Amino acid sequence: MYVKIDAAQLEWRTAVWLSNDQVGIGEINSGEDIHENNKGTFGLPTRLISKIYLFRTIFRGSGWAFAHDNSFSPVSADPEFWDDINRKFYNKYHGLDEWHQQLSRTVASRLPIVSPLGREWMIPHNKDGSIPWTVFTNHPVQGTGADLMSIARISLMRRMRTLGMRSLMVSTVHDDIKVDAPDDEVDQVAELAVKVFEDIPKNVYKLWGVELPIPFPGEVKVGRVLLDMYDDNKQLVCPDGMDKYENWKRKQ
Repeated sequence: MYVKIDAAQLEWRTAVWLSNDQVGIGEINSGEDIHENNKGTFGLPTRLISKIYLFRTIFRGSGWAFAHDNSFSPVSADPEFWDDINRKFYNKYHGLDEWHQQLSRTVASRLPIVSPLGREWMIPHNKDGSIPWTVFTNHPVQGTGADLMSIARISLMRRMRTLGMRSLMVSTVHDDIKVDAPDDEVDQVAELAVKVFEDIPKNVYKLWGVELPIPFPGEVKVGRVLLDMYDDNKQLVCPDGMDKYENWKRKQ
């Protein structure tokens, strides 16, 4: 069986942490449905559009870019419409906006961006001398998120080895980890994976002395193939009902 572990909202949570955005921190820690909230706050038509918009705006998408994007142009093809949404977004998440402005000054001064975990990025200017907003807002988030995934990956591998498990970590891509597990180890791998992500704040503090203000949970799915996975969040649950998964277990 495949056990697939996805870091929940990795990019957004990383951006909220790095920017110390108090609104974002509050929403995450209170368990609010951020996408549904923003759908109403910004007057977007669906939760899905709100979700996609959030992750695009982490990297400073412009009104022009949204207006010419097939995912957003059906909502409005007017750049001014999206510029107004952007203003509302950065007014709400002003900590994120202030962090972006700070990054812009760092890049303009030709100094490296340094993450709390010590990774550095030297961002070159564009050929016309301007600074690449979508690049320097992207690198710290993606790079630091990758560091957190490395912690989870190594921790999971060590725990499986300590327990003498036969399961094999077969792939890691961006924000997910895939494990090929014997049928009798599926539940154990799933439980370990959830715990590994719960322990990320503790391990970051242990390694760097940095306190994370928010959790970085993992979401687990299980299935024979990647196109037919069972959702899991501490308890294995099939999208079509628990009976499908339980029927599979009874046959083993």
